Amino acid sequence: MNKKAVKALSLTLSAMFVASACYSLTGCKKKNKKDSIVLMTEELNGLFNPFYATAGTDMDIVGMTQIGMLTTDDNGNTTCGENEATVVLDYEISESNGNSVYTFVLKNDILFSDGYALTMNDVLFNMYEYLDPVYTGSSTMYSTKIEGLDAYRMQANQGSESDTTKQAISLANGRRQELIDIYVEASEKYDPSSTSYNVTEEQMLNFIKEWDATGNYTAAVGDPPEGKDGAAYYRDMLTDDYNRIRELFKKELETDFKTAKDAYDLESDSLPYKKWADDKHFKNDVFKFFYYEGFITPKYEKVNGKDNKNVIESFDNMSLLDRYNSEEKAIEYIYTYYMQQKFDQVLTGWGTSNTIMTEFEAKAKEVLLQDKVTDGLEYPNISGIVSLGHTTDKASVTVNGKEYKVAHNHDETYLNGDAPNKNYGAVTDKSEYDVLQITVEGTDPKAIYNFGFTVAPAHYYTADEQNPNGRKIDIAGNEFGVDWGSFTYQSKVIQSERHVGVPVGAGPFVATDENNKDNPAPAEFYSSNVVYFKKNNNFSSLGEQFEVQAEKLRFQVISSSNALDALASGQVDYVTPQLTTDNSNRLDTLKSKGIESMAGWQLGYGYIGINAGKVPNVYVRRAIMAAMQVELSCEYYKTGTCQPIDWPMSKVGWAYPSTSDNGHSYTRWEELPQNVQNQTYVTTISKIKQLMADGGVSEGDSELKIKFTIAGSSITEHPTYSVFKQAADILNKCGWQVEVVPDSQALVKLSTGSLAVWAAAWGSTVDPDMYQVYSPYSTATSVKAWGYQQILSNSTQYSYEYDILFNRTEGNGSLADIIDEARSTNDREKRKALYQEAMGLVLDLAIELPVYQRQTLYAYNSKTIAGFANCIVNDPTSENNGLVNPYSSPLGRIWELKLVK
Repeated sequence: MNKKAVKALSLTLSAMFVASACYSLTGCKKKNKKDSIVLMTEELNGLFNPFYATAGTDMDIVGMTQIGMLTTDDNGNTTCGENEATVVLDYEISESNGNSVYTFVLKNDILFSDGYALTMNDVLFNMYEYLDPVYTGSSTMYSTKIEGLDAYRMQANQGSESDTTKQAISLANGRRQELIDIYVEASEKYDPSSTSYNVTEEQMLNFIKEWDATGNYTAAVGDPPEGKDGAAYYRDMLTDDYNRIRELFKKELETDFKTAKDAYDLESDSLPYKKWADDKHFKNDVFKFFYYEGFITPKYEKVNGKDNKNVIESFDNMSLLDRYNSEEKAIEYIYTYYMQQKFDQVLTGWGTSNTIMTEFEAKAKEVLLQDKVTDGLEYPNISGIVSLGHTTDKASVTVNGKEYKVAHNHDETYLNGDAPNKNYGAVTDKSEYDVLQITVEGTDPKAIYNFGFTVAPAHYYTADEQNPNGRKIDIAGNEFGVDWGSFTYQSKVIQSERHVGVPVGAGPFVATDENNKDNPAPAEFYSSNVVYFKKNNNFSSLGEQFEVQAEKLRFQVISSSNALDALASGQVDYVTPQLTTDNSNRLDTLKSKGIESMAGWQLGYGYIGINAGKVPNVYVRRAIMAAMQVELSCEYYKTGTCQPIDWPMSKVGWAYPSTSDNGHSYTRWEELPQNVQNQTYVTTISKIKQLMADGGVSEGDSELKIKFTIAGSSITEHPTYSVFKQAADILNKCGWQVEVVPDSQALVKLSTGSLAVWAAAWGSTVDPDMYQVYSPYSTATSVKAWGYQQILSNSTQYSYEYDILFNRTEGNGSLADIIDEARSTNDREKRKALYQEAMGLVLDLAIELPVYQRQTLYAYNSKTIAGFANCIVNDPTSENNGLVNPYSSPLGRIWELKLVK
């Protein structure tokens, strides 16, 4: 069940299956001159890399520039062909000796936007990138049992890959502890009389120069380069580590400042902030930041000796505003405080800690793997991935009854003088085709979706200072453009500043800037909340029917709560507002102005997540769930467009269980209506107090101080706000300290595991495979949000959770085992039963509470743009007839959108 923030494009199956009024955009010269289609996007992370993007909004941006091997039809089935924007012309799945063989015939003459030919070289580069043992992006292709994949990823290493991963985690922990030890000892040196820590950055860097690295650290980072003094090398590495942490923590605080700006609703009478909506308090961004970080604290009204958190009487530490009265000064103050006095907390409790641990683990894995391949790779390729025209003498293949000649001759000229040959690797005889064959052990119903990945250009994404034209690929010579098992390659090449900031591919649009120039810098491509694209003239290399209709395309960052205002004013041409009754009624009034709308059931669902790394006590997590009346979320939406759900899966999918009883009483709301009306919540409070007793916690305990985070910029404009608000009231009656806050940067923080409790939504793909989001072997960022890093790092503290993930007994499979078993059969009924069992274990962990299934609303200005004709279901026998297809979106054929003249 691949999940992400809801993605607007169905143009491609990525690794996960993936102009307005001129006053709104820079670069417009005349107010009455409209030359761009402008689409709404919500908050962007700015990670525009096809291999490493995690947020759905970032993936939408990348998707504008990409095409996939395959796409999906109106029923969610994989498809390809001459009339589809895909790399594959034809494909077939056959059986051979108990294995599944996938045969893909590639199209000829596809061009990337920069004029380079898209060839088998690019296809295999992408596969080897996704399958590299230190790749840490969200693709789960590595979990497919491709023949020879384990041998390639592990080489001569003994033991399983999971054992190597656990070793890498242990080494990463040792590397982190080394930095904490340096900090502690530096504090004792520079301030021996103090009972607390206080080390300046200069002191820390000087102390590192005298530090002799321990064996734990050297084992985690590997041997020094030949000829380099060991002690000096490790001190340089420690210095780099410390500077990297400084960089990450500063960025995290900058993100927090953005979050704090929108974190407090100043209009609601039910919240305590309206009274303080003035320039010294909640209309002051610096005040909000200090308040958000807990440096300015509220003094609440006392009622019967307890804080009434609905009324703030005053604030402590207001003098901070006199000394630190700008964004830069405020961030620097908190940054300096933590780096000097709480550095250990930065490395263990902030989002920075999860990011740095991911990097440390990847480096440790590189060290473990490279230690065994000093004489070169024993397995230089993946035996189950074969380009028939490069490594076999097979003359032809028959796919779906049609014979295709296999191309054995390719353009082998790599350079024309000093210039790269843009046709390198292309088939020379256009009556022949490159054919890719992938052999998968046994059966894997998810595999075909993994093989629908987008094909990014090897020459661009492998380029660095030493290889400005990209790495040369030689398939027959086992050179695929990827440095095997190299964290340095992943971090410095694939994720270079340019490769993260400006996407390139063969999709309908190409990155530009406000002046429509070629090759923009990252800061020009995404500037002042606008992303700039222009038409990719080479998209028609797929066929004349793929001529892009719009010359220019823009994405404008707009919150969903402001979407209809932006559409009505002409700021944008297309939006995705919430399907509330108010928005539905407003759209009715806007029809006379040319505003049209569409809706359809979302292939995804709303949920509440709880991070076990932040909330380690499973009974506390269950108590949080027990306080949630998820049915309240549907009151936010127009009647009939939202349903509460009982299982962590989209109801649109075929695997959703038929029973509403998930077997977990703490996920069910059982309060009597009269107790809700008089706000006594007798049944719920009794349930919560019993769970608190079971967990050994009592009123006022520090672990009961928790933030509930709404993903978005508005706290009240969210379906789960009413659920959170009531739950906070209930829990606070039980001696908790719960605060509900919005966070416009929530998706960024989820990718680093920084949130404790949050409300968000998943977008799902057609197959219900649960590996990416729930398997402990997944490298996707989603598992960080659950706290898997902490569980794997400390199996003693998390023995209950660890056993569910890995070691269940008495004939009951672990979560990891059940997820793997469900991928080994095409029997839908068997898979459905296995997924129900797996979802039961997710609920046992109490890390995700399913909330709602809803329809998605789309609205556009028909007086400015056209081309949505192909996105409505036209099937009287379908329950979705007349609605937008659940498996795509109005932007699924975005090249057909055009300005109305």
